Amino acid sequence: MNNTSDKFSPWEYRNIALAVVAQCAQLVHSLATTGYADARQINACIAPLMVLDPGNTAEIYPEVSQFASGLNALQQSLSSEGVKEFGEAIKYVLGMTVLQQQLMRMTSMQALIRRRLQHMTPALLETQPQSLLPENSPETGYDFAALAALYQDTISKLTYRIHVKGNAEYLQDPRVANKIRALLLAGIRSALLWHQLGGRRWHLFFYKKQIRDCVIHVRRNLLTIH
Repeated sequence: MNNTSDKFSPWEYRNIALAVVAQCAQLVHSLATTGYADARQINACIAPLMVLDPGNTAEIYPEVSQFASGLNALQQSLSSEGVKEFGEAIKYVLGMTVLQQQLMRMTSMQALIRRRLQHMTPALLETQPQSLLPENSPETGYDFAALAALYQDTISKLTYRIHVKGNAEYLQDPRVANKIRALLLAGIRSALLWHQLGGRRWHLFFYKKQIRDCVIHVRRNLLTIH
């Protein structure tokens, strides 16, 4: 895969991938604690799962502006002021990077995920920022139940587990739980890309300023591009 494009550098795409992981984490936290998450942001995070043979990173993230929330969350979480606000999401991000490393060692599991994803065709439909739409409704565009089942059949078998904290009423709702599992799967996919582009978990502790500066630059570029 050619990692270059005319929009962003490989270093920028590395941190964009990390921002997608952060957006997945934020959406998981929102669903778990309020039962609500913006459908457009969810679909933006799920879409990269369906890009199985990209020619470059830009094909995985063709509209980086869709990850504005994740870019903001990543930028803020790397500052001393944002650690508390994004504390739970940061835990999920770190958890997804751990699962990504475990998945990399399981080639048979990677092959199973790929086969299952090949049979999932999302509806190319407009979405509205609604919270708990009926499963598989036209507004969602994705079969969250199928993605959740894929997560349970694969990622849930790994030794590390992400413990999602939230309101029991929402966590026990199958529609919410399915979206959470689908987002965790999507986050792990972007964490895998982040690793392939050179990202390492220790960078989050020692390269905070560099990553934050990069994210700020990407956000400014998006304002220029759009």
